[in-house]
Amino acid sequence: MSNIIRLNETAPNNEWIVMSNQGTNSFLDLLIVAADNFEKTEQQKELISFLKDQKDINDIAPGTAGFELDEMAWQESTLKEDTEFLIRVTEEAQKERTLRKLPYKVNTCIVLPWLERFALMINQMTAENCASNRDLTEKNENG
Repeated sequence: MSNIIRLNETAPNNEWIVMSNQGTNSFLDLLIVAADNFEKTEQQKELISFLKDQKDINDIAPGTAGFELDEMAWQESTLKEDTEFLIRVTEEAQKERTLRKLPYKVNTCIVLPWLERFALMINQMTAENCASNRDLTEKNENG
């Protein structure tokens, strides 16, 4: 099964990142390792925690780790700072020094374009995406 990452449920499928399970692990491993190179706010820690959770999900139930960016723990008040942070993380994830930190060889021909597309998606995050995410969270919490 494939894992799909997209901006939101209405994103056209030509903008999706469709990955194998092994590719998903490499993609998430690189982001998680790259994030370790930065100081993080509590909010940014939550964003990285979400990615770690997706990695765990892929390990336990392969093919079910896909997600939409608007499901992540974005906050309107820190959106600009947090999107800039995650863009820096994706840039760091593409560097040779980060690639060398993993205990296996990453197929960069496949994974690096995914990281670039992920950065483009992050750049598309808006306060409206955050508001719709918050509205959905509130609906789920309130039943």
